[in-house]
Amino acid sequence: MNKIKILHCADLHLGAELSSLGSKAGQRREEMLMTFDGIVSICRKENVELLLIAGDFFESTGPDSVVVRSVKKALSEIPETAVAIAPGNHDYVSLDSPYADQDWPENVHIFQSGFDCFELPGKGVRVWGAGFTGTYVTEPLLGESGAPEDDLLNICVLHGDLVAENQSSNYNPVTPSRIRFSGMDYLALGHIHMRTEILHSGKTAYAYCGCPEGRGFDELGEKGVYIGTVMKDRAELAFRPVCRRKNLEVRVDIGGVSANNEAAAVVLHTLQQQFGETYADNLYKIILEGALDVSYSPDCTGVAARLENELYYVKIKDETHLQADLGALSRETSLKGIFVRRMLEKINAASGEPQKEQCRRALDIGLKAFDSEVKRNEN
Repeated sequence: MNKIKILHCADLHLGAELSSLGSKAGQRREEMLMTFDGIVSICRKENVELLLIAGDFFESTGPDSVVVRSVKKALSEIPETAVAIAPGNHDYVSLDSPYADQDWPENVHIFQSGFDCFELPGKGVRVWGAGFTGTYVTEPLLGESGAPEDDLLNICVLHGDLVAENQSSNYNPVTPSRIRFSGMDYLALGHIHMRTEILHSGKTAYAYCGCPEGRGFDELGEKGVYIGTVMKDRAELAFRPVCRRKNLEVRVDIGGVSANNEAAAVVLHTLQQQFGETYADNLYKIILEGALDVSYSPDCTGVAARLENELYYVKIKDETHLQADLGALSRETSLKGIFVRRMLEKINAASGEPQKEQCRRALDIGLKAFDSEVKRNEN
């Protein structure tokens, strides 16, 4: 029975500016490149026969030449591993893109445009794919006619957007029916940065592996690749974490504290308890919550400053609320009393929990304004 060991990765976005990280941006750019080096190392150490890179390998069509040279050198060091790259919407094929270079290692195949395939000599495997040639691809790249019905394994790598039947997309729409009739044994997808489980449409297994490194707080948690064996009508693949750091969003109850240093201490203790010895290595978005006395409102910049020497990167958001007797306040004849009464009426009349929470937040901000406690906090 034909079988092949593969590693499926996507959306590395090498060369991304990461400007939101400030002074940490340069280090994180290099770490993302080091993560790719780690993927190559896995291929070498674990005898991966086929490395699939499903688009947005680079952040743009014109990445820094140092990044490109580093990538080419790394791939040249795994000559026994075939590498198939399907350019995506960020790093689409163009005359001046690195994909037009003639000095890629011999083991690397880059799909330049329409749906096509090549065979791996002696492996009994066809590798299919296609490349973006612009930012937008509205017509499906996955071929309508299925792969030949023979003994060869058929593996496909594509950057694309999984959509429902008859749904459109600007990023290579891929429908379950096209997957079902493709004749592929495995379809390696890129574009969506959150991984899926190994899915099936007919006899074809397919998946998004997600990105190997999160670039922001919209890409939370463990990131990695899929690795394993593909056989006829069967894919035995497992998720492998490879990220050097995780982006994490953590809610911390600081109820009862009365100063920034106390708030920072509670945050640090919470992270130590939740993430153990490696807590300091991650990038955190900390959301402060809990009831506070009117005498203290967290200064997000100040709390972050107290944590900067303890954590690799931290961003603070204040969602605390005042510890106040709203019933008593609503009975006051003052402007504050009128405001509280009106807001409580809005909360009671709100149609759902999200709307109620929005009104509660507006009430809290209003009370802080009455007590001159509103600060310019980081969001």
